Amino acid sequence: MIQGLFSDVPLIGVLSLLHETGQTGVLDVDAELPFTVAFARGQVVEGGILDWTGLDALHASPMLPTSGSFSYMRRDVTGSAISPFEQFTTDWARISDEWAQIGTVISSPSVVLSGPMPLFDQEKGRSVRAAARDAGLPLFEVAARAADAVQAGKLRPTGRYAWYGLRLNHQGQRQSALARALNGNLNLGEIVERGFSPSEVRAYLMAEIRMGLRFSGSGWVLRDLIWETERETHASSDFML
Repeated sequence: MIQGLFSDVPLIGVLSLLHETGQTGVLDVDAELPFTVAFARGQVVEGGILDWTGLDALHASPMLPTSGSFSYMRRDVTGSAISPFEQFTTDWARISDEWAQIGTVISSPSVVLSGPMPLFDQEKGRSVRAAARDAGLPLFEVAARAADAVQAGKLRPTGRYAWYGLRLNHQGQRQSALARALNGNLNLGEIVERGFSPSEVRAYLMAEIRMGLRFSGSGWVLRDLIWETERETHASSDFML
């Protein structure tokens, strides 16, 4: 096993070490956003955030976590390289930086947008995630186009998110009115309509997922909730200035 802290070793240094020594196994990143990177003979072949795996998920993972820890264990991993290692890390670094810029415009790929553009021109709009899935295009590519369209006034946020459609039956670790509302009878959008703020639901879900709550889609939900929270924090800071 190899383990350490990102305050001592940057993630790119760990990735390069595993590549150069031809390792086969899984690197677990335990940071604000937990994710994994799987290696086969020194090449990255898979990875992701909880149950959200693949290149979109890896590209959505921060390449420069400033806190947290990592651990690597040898495991039986098979598969072909996603791309040559140097190209993979270069693309990941670039996209990781650009995701931060996209987030200042559309908050997260869960945001539901509406406007006279293909994939979004429905009565109630569509999330960036749904648009990318339906078009069969990389999530980052669709998100970048959507952010440009929002800035150009061609798309507008509806105030809803893809995770509003989730219907969870989970009483959680904490006894609260929100925990009691998660009884499977209402989806999260309906819970917001009942008076709970999106920020409150967001914070509760993030905490519960980090404490072990799992459901289909928990990986992309956690990623988007963190992005949205970061955007809220930055917006609040800008307002105070």
